[in-house]
Amino acid sequence: MALNMKTLTQALAKTAAVIEKTVQTTVQEVTGPKPLQDYDLIEQIGSGGPGLAWKLYSAKSRGSAPAQYPIVCVWVLDKRSLSEERLRAGLSKAAEDSFFEIVRADAARLLRIRHPGVLHVVQALDENKNAMAMVTEPLFASVANTLGNFDNMAKVPKELKGMEMGVLEVKHGLLQVAESLDFLHNNARLIHRAISPETVFITSSGAWKLGGFGFAISADQSSDDVATQNFHYPEYDVEDSVLPLQPSLNYTAPELVRNKAVKVEYAADIFSLGCLAYHLIARKPLLDCHNNVKMYTNSLTYLSNNAFSSISPELVHDLQRLLSVNESSRPSASDFTGSPFFRNDTRLRALRFLDHMLERDNMQKSEFLKALSDMWKDFDSRVLRYKVLPPLCAELRNVVMQPMILPMVLTIAESQDKNDFELYTLPALVPVLSAAAGETLLLLVKHLELIFVKTGQEQLISHVLPLLVRAYGDNDVRIQEEVLKRTVVIAKQLDVQLLKEAILPRVHGLALKTTVAAVRVNALLCLGDLVNKLDKPAVLEILQTIQRCTAVDRSAPTLMCTLSVSNSILKQFGVEFVAENVLPLLSPLLLVPQLNVQQFAKYMLFVKDILRRIEEKRGVAVTGSGALPVANGVQSESANKISGFVSSSTRSSPAWDEDWGSATTSSINSRRHSETNLSSMQAVPIMQPTTATMPLSSISSDSSKQSGSCPAVDLEWPPRISSGISSQIDDVERAEAEPSRII
Repeated sequence: MALNMKTLTQALAKTAAVIEKTVQTTVQEVTGPKPLQDYDLIEQIGSGGPGLAWKLYSAKSRGSAPAQYPIVCVWVLDKRSLSEERLRAGLSKAAEDSFFEIVRADAARLLRIRHPGVLHVVQALDENKNAMAMVTEPLFASVANTLGNFDNMAKVPKELKGMEMGVLEVKHGLLQVAESLDFLHNNARLIHRAISPETVFITSSGAWKLGGFGFAISADQSSDDVATQNFHYPEYDVEDSVLPLQPSLNYTAPELVRNKAVKVEYAADIFSLGCLAYHLIARKPLLDCHNNVKMYTNSLTYLSNNAFSSISPELVHDLQRLLSVNESSRPSASDFTGSPFFRNDTRLRALRFLDHMLERDNMQKSEFLKALSDMWKDFDSRVLRYKVLPPLCAELRNVVMQPMILPMVLTIAESQDKNDFELYTLPALVPVLSAAAGETLLLLVKHLELIFVKTGQEQLISHVLPLLVRAYGDNDVRIQEEVLKRTVVIAKQLDVQLLKEAILPRVHGLALKTTVAAVRVNALLCLGDLVNKLDKPAVLEILQTIQRCTAVDRSAPTLMCTLSVSNSILKQFGVEFVAENVLPLLSPLLLVPQLNVQQFAKYMLFVKDILRRIEEKRGVAVTGSGALPVANGVQSESANKISGFVSSSTRSSPAWDEDWGSATTSSINSRRHSETNLSSMQAVPIMQPTTATMPLSSISSDSSKQSGSCPAVDLEWPPRISSGISSQIDDVERAEAEPSRII
């Protein structure tokens, strides 16, 4: 018999399909449904759906392709766990299967309904014998979680612990839910039938959206199917709600609970909306009946006006209409949005404008932002973070509106944690960072500390560092001053190599090339503050820059900044490094007449402190009558007398600043005389002299008060290898040799 190739090919194809399906099934049983294979779960953020059976997780995609959302919400339903709970509760397998069908119907409807007020599905439901999973847009939690219901949650996130939503956030959320219901009723022609805190979800951007469509039916369904539209609530215990086969009784309309068959209308959802609104505003359910029909009926029958005592008077009338037992008396969802409770709140109108901001023209946006600039400080932190910030970030793409929007975005972003800032705010700022100039660049530089603290290293180098480099090179003096003031805080976030390559050369350049005194002062102060992060070669470059600056600019601010840098070097590298490299730079500056008395005194105190430390290191104390050896750092009694005599005579003599030239000469002569007699003196213990410390704050304040222009240094950066410092040492040695020859 001849071999039929076509039949063989078909057989092989069928076999391959069976093998592939078997492999997929095996993989699923091991790794779980497809969403769990495509996404890495980060942490559980909440629970939701009927009976809060779904566990909600924040997650990241494992794929390398750019995703619509950097963070998504993966929904996981543990079928095995539900089966075990069903067995403990004594429920049938049929009840379990019915519940899973409700879950599947919910996921299918979510996938078909496209509306801003309905949860957006990113990846459809997938399941195996152990679990179900699907992926939606990123969520904060369900409304039930925000009200303190943490069922099916292993650990409560810190954002939900003790959380209380303000009235403004509740108003805005209810308004969004009412608008979504209006769409369902008038456009999708669906009756939800299960509006409750379990089926309303808050997204990561603060929007309230509908889910839980497992009980929804079409409004066009024929009256022949009325019997399937009603629910039959038995009087069961709380444990039996493990697998809820009907909506939560606390939020269900009376007509859905009655045994007689009636056609369900949109009004059923309006009653549920009223129960939800009451719970959110009064912070307790209106009909807390624990799924017991008798308790439900009694609570509804004997509902008194006292139950509305905690409700705003503006809402009481409309809320009572929503909760009317007679369904024909209930308003529509759009009628409810016209309540004075919403209409008379100016802040709520502002949030509503933000919801539709992208649809407005620039003139309307400008007028609104002017009003918002005075209003937004009255919003609580949650409203700012979840209601105001997202639409403002979206509007940053509008270059015309950037100067008005950016200050508010950066101020509100201070309340975000680092993770939220990187995920939701930084992506909106990246285009602004790359193109900022003028006033926008200045504003960003003023907020550099915020951006640096809340940005990871990778984003820092790729997006923020280029902005910083542009700021150093900008010709606007205001930008130069601001970036210099913030360099030290910024440097803490950078590694030393990046600091030396990207930041330090530009600070040197500003110090050398500027003709503005304030910029030079800030550059020198910045160099001093960076000393503790640098090595000795980098510090020697700083000294070369200072030498070049003081060669052409000997104004008091520049000189006092030089002293501040010297003090930083002393703290970091010690007296030997300072004696060898810093004192030769400072010595000629002692003769500069631009220093006033206080400034000169600070210079002298610093120099004397260095000399005292050298004396201690050498084990010699120099007094007015000669040099005395030091034993264990303590001077003898006779030395104390000598020291006291010198001190008293100094105090009784004319002020040193009146004739500092002669005093300096006599000091040098006495020091030389003491050195010649050192060998003839008896070794006795000597007390350490005390010296005043130099307050750096006064240096900074003195420098910051100065303004005006200063000559630019006609030298390039990086500097050539120079012997300037060593030549200064030679000059000092030659100057010191002169008095010795005279003696």
